[in-house]
Amino acid sequence: MPNVLVIDDTVKILEIIKFFLEEEGFTVKTASDPVEGIQLAQGGGFELIILDIMMPGMNGYQVYEVLKKDERTINLPVIMLTARAVIENTPRPFFYGLYGVLAKPFQRWRLVQMVKDILALTAKGVTGEVPEPQQPPAK
Repeated sequence: MPNVLVIDDTVKILEIIKFFLEEEGFTVKTASDPVEGIQLAQGGGFELIILDIMMPGMNGYQVYEVLKKDERTINLPVIMLTARAVIENTPRPFFYGLYGVLAKPFQRWRLVQMVKDILALTAKGVTGEVPEPQQPPAK
């Protein structure tokens, strides 16, 4: 299964995302420090990064800029996490080349579907903004 790197300064969020994605069969590595996250990403082996925007030291946009300037990480798709719901509905993040923005608190299905959709599209060579996932039909 694909390897996902999650960078967030809130350990509880890291644990939740790791649990949700591992339940779906993904391999997940976490970093609670932006610099550690950059180093892990540069080490390779990841197909996708989930990155928090608001972190101490370096914010998510600063981390993203470092990743996009490095040949080892330039093509990794990134989903940004934010505590500000308004940014989820604005085009600004997509000017940065982000694949998705997810507001906290997020629904499990939305996170999992966004990750699956992005990985499916990038496997086919598609790059850029991915359409918003739709809620699965009720069972």
